[in-house]
Amino acid sequence: MNLHFLALGLWCCAVGGPALLAGERDLKVLNDRDTVLSLGYWIYNDLPQGFAEAKRTGKPLLVVLRCIP
Repeated sequence: MNLHFLALGLWCCAVGGPALLAGERDLKVLNDRDTVLSLGYWIYNDLPQGFAEAKRTGKPLLVVLRCIP
């Protein structure tokens, strides 16, 4: 009997766990812009400024394109 409850508990964690974490991930991704801009280290959503900074420093430019589904 206890083995059935253990199996049911493990199954619920395996099936329901990723769904709960997906909501947290969505919030983290959406709040990422505020975090990045507050640090002042990245240039976010401003490609011309990125090109200007790369030219000024002589460093290469890394552009990341993201799609939030």
